[in-house]
Amino acid sequence: MDTIESKPLSVRIGGIGGQGNIKMGLMLAKTLTYDRKWVVQSQHYGAQVRGGVAYSDVLFAQDPIDFPKAYTFNMLYIMDQKPLDSFITLLKPNGVLVCDTTTIKKIPTFVKRLTRKVIAMPIAQMCTEKFGTPVVSNVVGLGLIYKISGIITLENLQKTVSEEVSKKYYEMNMQAIQFGMTLSDKEYSLKDEKLFTKVSFE
Repeated sequence: MDTIESKPLSVRIGGIGGQGNIKMGLMLAKTLTYDRKWVVQSQHYGAQVRGGVAYSDVLFAQDPIDFPKAYTFNMLYIMDQKPLDSFITLLKPNGVLVCDTTTIKKIPTFVKRLTRKVIAMPIAQMCTEKFGTPVVSNVVGLGLIYKISGIITLENLQKTVSEEVSKKYYEMNMQAIQFGMTLSDKEYSLKDEKLFTKVSFE
C-alpha cells in the first residue's frame, strides 16, 4: 500500500497564561475537524499559571499527517510581547503574523524582510471597548483568522463556538466572530511560499 505523505499547514497561537490562547487553539482545531481536515493540536503551559508564556499549535492537512510536530509556522497569532520575542524566528518566509498590540509594543524590524503579511492591532483593547471585556478576544481572533485566511468555514466556526462557550454568552460570542471578520479586508494564503529578493548584477 502506498504511503501518503502530507505536508500540513501550521499555526501557533501564543500568549501568556489567562489570555485564552489555549482555548483558541482548541476551538480552531475542532473547527478544522468539522471541516473534514486531518488535525493535530498540542499545547504548552509555562510554569506560571498566569503570566507565563503559553501556546497552542495546530497542524492540519487534507491527508493524514505523518509527523505531529512543527518547527516553523505558516501563521503566528501572538497576544503578548513575551511570546512574540520567543517565537518570531519560527515564522516561515512569507508567513502570516497577527499581533495584538494591546500588549505588544515592539515588532522586530527584521520581520519586514521576512514577510509583508502582518496584521497588528489592539484586539483586546477593541474588545473591551465594544463588549466591555477582553475575554472574547480569542473568539474575535478566530473570526479574524477566518476572514484573512479562509482555512475554516464560518458555519463550522459558529458551530464550534456555540458548543464551547456558555449559553449565557452565546450571543456575545457570535457577535465577537462577526466583529473579528470586520477587522481586516486582507486575504492571505497560508501555503508555503518562497521569499524572493532582488539581485543586482551591476
